[in-house]
Amino acid sequence: MDSKADVKRRLIIDTAKLIIHEKGITALTLDAVAKQATISKGGLLYHYPSKEALIKGIAVSIFEDLDKALTEYAEKDQVEKGKWTRAMIEVTKDDLNHHAELNVAVMASSLLDEDVAENISNSYQRSLIKLDNDGISPVTAAVIRLALDGLYYSQMLNVAPLNKKMQKEVLDQLLLMTWKGDV
Repeated sequence: MDSKADVKRRLIIDTAKLIIHEKGITALTLDAVAKQATISKGGLLYHYPSKEALIKGIAVSIFEDLDKALTEYAEKDQVEKGKWTRAMIEVTKDDLNHHAELNVAVMASSLLDEDVAENISNSYQRSLIKLDNDGISPVTAAVIRLALDGLYYSQMLNVAPLNKKMQKEVLDQLLLMTWKGDV
């Protein structure tokens, strides 16, 4: 069971994500979060003493949520071979369809912080280890992972991002690759 402090931190993070999602990262202020979460600013500052600390908290939360979703998808997959790679594709699909703007904004902002960048890198490395040991060709897993990274980066940098239809077709093709084996 979560402590009161954990519940409060989750409320703050979820509220901050909502603000970013609805209004953009420039609208994220401690006052706006406190007001929308209906908590005192002092209560917010107790958990996140600055906007930078809040953004770090959001970044950590995003990767924790993505890791949890990855595990949930993999556990539902009845076929052992390739299940982690398929889970990574499904998590990416969900994220791109529902939260990508938020995640891209937070990750871009948080990467300027060395500790957060290291946390993100470590989290991603843990996921890649699962893909490396997934029973499919390491080359296929690498191609899929790099394609998923490319979808994020093209959206993050707004460099020829794919439209939704093409994005879905690419993700479907990547899923198919997990069943076929070598590329």
